[in-house]
Amino acid sequence: MPSPPSPAQAGYRPRSAHNALKDIVEENLEDLFRLWDERFSKDLGPLHPRVGKLLEAFLRCGDSHFGFLRLRCECGCEKLVPFSCKSRGPCPSCSKKRALVWAERMVEEVLPEVPYVQIVFTIPKILRKAFLFDRSLLGELSKVAYAATKEFLAEHFPALEDPLCAMVVVPQSFGGLVNFHPHLHACLSLGVFDSKGAFHPLPDSFDFSPLVELFRERTFQMLLAKEKVTPERVAMLRTWKHSGFQVLSERRVQAHDRKGLESLLQYMERSPIFLDRLSYLDDGRVLYRGNYHPTLGRDHQLVCAVEFLALLVPHIALKYEVTIRTYGAVSTTIRKRLGWIGKEERGKTQAPKQVLVVDAEESEFVKVRRRNWARLIKKVWLDDPTLCPRCGKEMKVIAAICSPGQDDVIEKILRARGEWDPPWKRRRPARGPPPAGPCQALTRLDVELARNARVTADDDNVHFADPPHRDDDWLDEPEGCWPGEISET
Repeated sequence: MPSPPSPAQAGYRPRSAHNALKDIVEENLEDLFRLWDERFSKDLGPLHPRVGKLLEAFLRCGDSHFGFLRLRCECGCEKLVPFSCKSRGPCPSCSKKRALVWAERMVEEVLPEVPYVQIVFTIPKILRKAFLFDRSLLGELSKVAYAATKEFLAEHFPALEDPLCAMVVVPQSFGGLVNFHPHLHACLSLGVFDSKGAFHPLPDSFDFSPLVELFRERTFQMLLAKEKVTPERVAMLRTWKHSGFQVLSERRVQAHDRKGLESLLQYMERSPIFLDRLSYLDDGRVLYRGNYHPTLGRDHQLVCAVEFLALLVPHIALKYEVTIRTYGAVSTTIRKRLGWIGKEERGKTQAPKQVLVVDAEESEFVKVRRRNWARLIKKVWLDDPTLCPRCGKEMKVIAAICSPGQDDVIEKILRARGEWDPPWKRRRPARGPPPAGPCQALTRLDVELARNARVTADDDNVHFADPPHRDDDWLDEPEGCWPGEISET
């Protein structure tokens, strides 16, 4: 018989298929599309049609009424694992799972074992609107950040010919209150590599503050070349005593601290929404608690539900949109040149003309992919969801039931299990109309919710675009999650 679970294992429970964000999307998605041109297009630009598809997929995420995997044990015990939406942005659960997978691969396969520093590049508010209407500028800003960093570090190693740093850049468009705040998070090697791949470290106390001047000038050149800013405005910005550009480099990770590096990467690629900070009030307003915002003068957003969805839309990554970039010594080209990628990984294979279908036995890749969700849950929650709760043996996947082709089968199985409660027949809670005028006046309930918020104002962090990183950020998650994904709230 298997040993009983440890106290840490007992904490895992599959997350609910319902949450406040799903209620907001379900009740206000139609109004968002109906009112976008009238209320939001002037400030946020046109609404991409794919946004609606992603939000609709989010509503089906983790809900067994829209399809599931069916697992069965030798003892006869069965378990249903709902499908996930795998969207980037609106779904905190799928975003967290994506961050876990990516961070794990970067630490185990890509990033060399050297010390690293987290750098946050920010730009002044007067330049941010250009990034709202042209999202490709975030990629250009990432190139600017790397070019400025490479030039800055090369000045400290004059004896080396073309020194390269290892740099991973993750652009983020959101601040702590889901406000539009384009900035860059970068994981940078605390040193450079020469042409033979040897590492030349920098001291732990190395000062990156002079980098801000290079970053500012290169950003101006990029925006001028793209015709996103006028020469007159650039001249005006150069006269500012406080330029509005910042390069923050407080977080250091030692070479042997691979868990700390993985946690940092997960923090960089996180969801814009934390569900435990979100409250959907009875009057139809949304209260979102976060860090103190010095410009807004508060640590919360209190807006109508449609306005909250409009705040979320600019942070939803569209299809084929690149959100992570690697430069320097961790780019694929340089890794091949330095011999960090083996010959078996270098070989270029042409795509087969015919798709091979394996009937008798699954390929190893498919096996690993299907077990990925279970492996991640076991890693985070110290519990294996594929084990039978009755006898402890491993459960096998016996069927994949998909919607809409097998809706009748889904209904029969869920009715037999006593779990048939489709969302399209579920009664929605009655909500009163929002108050007239701007939704900024806090009620007594809102004050109490804000007072009990976990995140409060911090004078030391008012210049951060988002909450400061902690090693245990990834543990600060909800009560549980569906086996299909790891949840972030």
